[in-house]
Amino acid sequence: MRRSPLALILTVVSIALVFIGVLVTWKGATKRMDAVARIGNAPSVIHARLTIRYDKPPIYEEEYRMQDVQGVSSFDYRIRTYAGKQITIAAPKRKVFDVSFFFGALDQDGVWKLVDQPPRGNTAIHYTVYVKQQVDFKQGERTITFTDPHYWATTAGQQFNIDLSKNAPSDLLKMKSTALANPHYQMVVNDFLTFGPPSFRKRIEAVRAQLHAPKL
Repeated sequence: MRRSPLALILTVVSIALVFIGVLVTWKGATKRMDAVARIGNAPSVIHARLTIRYDKPPIYEEEYRMQDVQGVSSFDYRIRTYAGKQITIAAPKRKVFDVSFFFGALDQDGVWKLVDQPPRGNTAIHYTVYVKQQVDFKQGERTITFTDPHYWATTAGQQFNIDLSKNAPSDLLKMKSTALANPHYQMVVNDFLTFGPPSFRKRIEAVRAQLHAPKL
């Protein structure tokens, strides 16, 4: 029995629609797989470092260094004296601390909002915080320098803003002021000083005591 031309056309159209549907679905799945592969291959790098430098002997510099590269965390502590002696304490074997979790604490404690500050308070000790993060091909990096985090966290005083425009009030005692004290300076430093398992921190305390490092 011969098929009518209309039936043949409908059959061809149905087959074509099925083929197009399969092709569209395959392309969509391929794009999703490519996107997943791209995310999986995206670099994930975290670096965090606190450097403490002293104007007076015996300690010249201390450095806390943490990093996480593609999910593998490592950290260490280094101390140097004016006499040239250097001791490095590496992360304890089989004691894995997640540096990415530590970096999350830095972020929460406002490390990206800190700015350089002039020497104030105890100016014989200088702090430098360095952070770098690269996730999904996006990167952020900053370096912040300051002295005496306790001073900047508690007693930094106020900054006064004077409006010299024509509409400014004649009574400058009413000028606006902004508190400069920012607890995040101390919080970020504390994040570094308290990081790691107890055995790691005890070794640092022992070395600092041996070399007569000032109390932070």
